[in-house]
Amino acid sequence: MIRPAGIDIGSSSIKLIELQQKKGKLELLKCAVNTISGEDVKTSLKDLLAISKLSSKRVNVSLSGPSVIVRYIEMPPMKKEELRSAIKFEGGKYIPFGINEAILDCAILDKSHSGNANRVLLVAAKKDRVNSYIDILKEMGMDITSIDVDTVAILNAFQRLGMETKQESVYAMINIGARFSNMNIATGGYPYFTRDILWGGIDVTNRIKELLGLTPDEAEMLKRNPGERKLEISGIITPALEKFTSEIRMSFDYFESQFGKNVDKLYISGGTAYLFNMLDFLKESLEVEVILWNPFEGIKILDESVDKELINSPGKFAAAMGLALRK
Repeated sequence: MIRPAGIDIGSSSIKLIELQQKKGKLELLKCAVNTISGEDVKTSLKDLLAISKLSSKRVNVSLSGPSVIVRYIEMPPMKKEELRSAIKFEGGKYIPFGINEAILDCAILDKSHSGNANRVLLVAAKKDRVNSYIDILKEMGMDITSIDVDTVAILNAFQRLGMETKQESVYAMINIGARFSNMNIATGGYPYFTRDILWGGIDVTNRIKELLGLTPDEAEMLKRNPGERKLEISGIITPALEKFTSEIRMSFDYFESQFGKNVDKLYISGGTAYLFNMLDFLKESLEVEVILWNPFEGIKILDESVDKELINSPGKFAAAMGLALRK
């Protein structure tokens, strides 16, 4: 059975995953990525679909960035239909743009700590952005089966692939992108905290560019392949990485103060997770176990179908994998 493809539309690139389920096992059929030129999502998406040659027209799509809001809130116990009506009024407290500009969705997760309320996942996205992606994909003949957000898609991949099944485990997941990073903290199979951190690979690139007087392309190349200049580049980018770890630490401290639990592990994914000194820097700064998560683990990769160069950095496909795994 071929599953709907997962398409993750990020700030600098679009990632795509297509899976099939055969005899109870998952197989990777398609894996592709394309850079967004300027803000021309339409052309980049069109080119990506042409390159990938999907087996099915069905797709699951994710949104990210400042036009998307994810919050965990508490609401009195009520039926799903009542919750959807109530959330239209309650949601305005958490959304930085007008409620009439937004598309809202929600899901009941579990009981709150007090037991007198339900913890609810609230997701809001700007209507114009959602509609623009729908129009683009429909124009290309795609059948959109669901629209998700990166944060939720990554958590879905993590759970569907059987990661961290222990009820007592408290873990964080950070998808480190080009312009911003998504964080989830979860325990007992449920997410408890999420936030977007306005920090990404561009912060490291800009630091190199400014201090060495390079062009953006030259700085990006040196960031990815420092070669014999690792020690020099490490010193240059340390302030940028310190800013990132400070934001993570503040989030951990907030979670611990609210829920009385410490984060045991941190899983990182996303393109910037592969920065040459990222893993060691996070381990030393945060003093927790840090794991570079591979969302392809346990999935059979069909030799004739997948470009191996693309899966040398599997973590950048975490959101696309979550979308492709969506039920």
